[in-house]
Amino acid sequence: MKILAYTFLGIGLLVLAWAGISAWLERGVKEPSYTVGRKGNGYEVRNYESYLLAEARIPPGVDDPLREGFRMLFDYISGANAGSRKIKMTAPVLKEGKPAEKIPMTKPVLRLNEPKGSVVSFVLPAEYTLQTAPLPENPGIQIREISSRRVAVIRFSGYANDEVIDKQSKRLVSFLARDGLKTKGSFMAAYYNPPWTPPFMRRNEVMVDLE
Repeated sequence: MKILAYTFLGIGLLVLAWAGISAWLERGVKEPSYTVGRKGNGYEVRNYESYLLAEARIPPGVDDPLREGFRMLFDYISGANAGSRKIKMTAPVLKEGKPAEKIPMTKPVLRLNEPKGSVVSFVLPAEYTLQTAPLPENPGIQIREISSRRVAVIRFSGYANDEVIDKQSKRLVSFLARDGLKTKGSFMAAYYNPPWTPPFMRRNEVMVDLE
């Protein structure tokens, strides 16, 4: 019994250490400014101010577009830009595009079923403008200004794979239809934490623009 108790104690201490280190590493990471315009049953409506995105366009056929886009954008903010300037990390990482589709009768390989591919984005720090943002060396990355927008957002924790994103998108659709709100544009997945964050501490969101 003592061995079992010590085992559970050790596991508990490791989880606490994991959570503490993750929280420390994520301190000071900024998000784009917004106000909450409405809290619905299961979601909220936010009003975002304008902000800049660094967008990595991932062509169809890439097995893990989120990983590939994150790699491209991390290189950009680490200095792969005009002037070799380092840019502070912000949150969230955004992914737009149709969820991947499992290919039948194979091992769990994923394929994108989207003619135009996916877009993975970082929000640039608020001090940058279109004129001052460092230009990417990678031609697959572009800087784009997003005008102020009104979006509906559903929030959840855990690991956000394509199946989970699709499920949460459908939940958000049902909530908005219930409340008579109309959407426009594509649904977007937002990831707020690095890969090493414990699942119970993860913040994920699905968001969509409202008319």
